[in-house]
Amino acid sequence: MARCCIYTVDHNWGEWNNMREECFRDHRGKGFSLVELLIVLAVIAALIAVVTPIGIKAMRKSAAVAVARDLKTLSQSFANKIYLDGELPQTISELGRNVDSSLFGAAWKIGEDGEYNYFVFTNREADFETVSGVLVDSRQGIPFGVDDYAFLDNGLGKESMNSRTLYYNLLGAESIAPLTPFGSTFAEISSGFVNLIKGFFEKNGRYPRDWGEHRYKDLGLNEASWTRSINGVVYKPSGRLLRVIPDSEHKFIFNFLDSSDKFELTSRYNWDLIFNIGDDSSDTGHWYLNSIKERKVDISTLKIVKIE
Repeated sequence: MARCCIYTVDHNWGEWNNMREECFRDHRGKGFSLVELLIVLAVIAALIAVVTPIGIKAMRKSAAVAVARDLKTLSQSFANKIYLDGELPQTISELGRNVDSSLFGAAWKIGEDGEYNYFVFTNREADFETVSGVLVDSRQGIPFGVDDYAFLDNGLGKESMNSRTLYYNLLGAESIAPLTPFGSTFAEISSGFVNLIKGFFEKNGRYPRDWGEHRYKDLGLNEASWTRSINGVVYKPSGRLLRVIPDSEHKFIFNFLDSSDKFELTSRYNWDLIFNIGDDSSDTGHWYLNSIKERKVDISTLKIVKIE
């Protein structure tokens, strides 16, 4: 805003000129230059780049913890119904007030030992690695032998289960359906395949075929059950070899036996980890990467990690 100045007539001309300039000078700020604006924008962009992944990770963890808490609560309620009340729940609503029947389900069966096997499950989106960090025995996918289970009414049914379904049993892994007939972990499944292939050879004097549906059919397995990912891993028996690859959302991290350096394998490499079950060569009984047989893998260091 312009300043109002009052002067007396006895000022000399020089003083009058200086005071006039002071009176009518524009006192508005100069503003930002283009360079300054670009610097500010660059700083803001850098902050967003740093803060956004942290925020996303925090929200992902919060959602996973909430799912883990709900699964544990429902499982505890299921166990109480059986072992404290002495009866089986009939509907999902019996496991708690305000249970969202569009997100949760539960199923049970009587095991070979006469004990109840059961699990609670959800189709809520959550990071499985985080959930399993809270609930050690939680699993993701469609349980093996799920057709033998009876599902509670008014909740999710068998048809709603898919590869991203999360399920859990408070009583531990022995009371819950595994992901495969061999088990649910990489060690269990890979060992199951190796033993199955060895058994086939001992019985037939040859290894199973290594192409198409025959790679599974010869072993008495359903191809559709094995072409999908299981906890981030796709298993491909190939004659005397067992091949494993990460799916598109996971990566393998491991060491070689001759080096302490970490190696990361993703699906974009189109490489396999291979276990040689038997041909009397130097790599028999070892894991190695793709066709590089001299680079044997220390399978005990293998970690299956979700790609961020």
